[in-house]
Amino acid sequence: MTVPVYKLLLVGNANVGKSSLIRRVLLGEFDPKYQATAGVDLSAIAINVDAFTPVILTCIDLGGQEDFSALRTQYYKGAHFALLVFDVTSRESFESLPDWHRGLEETVSAIERRDLKGFVVANKVDMTDRRVTKLEALRFSESIGWPYIETSAKTGLNVDGLFKRVAKTLFAQSPPVRR
Repeated sequence: MTVPVYKLLLVGNANVGKSSLIRRVLLGEFDPKYQATAGVDLSAIAINVDAFTPVILTCIDLGGQEDFSALRTQYYKGAHFALLVFDVTSRESFESLPDWHRGLEETVSAIERRDLKGFVVANKVDMTDRRVTKLEALRFSESIGWPYIETSAKTGLNVDGLFKRVAKTLFAQSPPVRR
């Protein structure tokens, strides 16, 4: 059996912790001095969906700076899944989620004529100066029909579980072709 490879997009404003989530799941660590992604970073994460079934998530970590908006949509094409990531201590990052979601829809749904599924991810929930309530985030996620999860790349809270859920969801939706 061929190991399935799925394209996973991580989108959201700059400095919400997209790269840190990937670093946490790949290396099991957090780097407080990590610099914001300029452009795009690609990572491959191997995850077992059960005791015998590996999948590979090709993670496309897209820089959240406005300068990269034209480049960003090129990476949206062919995506299997997306994580809309925001920082619970940044109201602006939360309020930008509808724009990020619309950009995904305009590229994937409109051009490729299919729905893109994903999760809404609240990051930095370990911080005490929260500016976005869980209820607000749940309402937004319900409005777009995507599940909601709270994470902390710093402490590792729910990070491995998030990527395992993504892998399991993708494998269930698109299992590999047996030859």
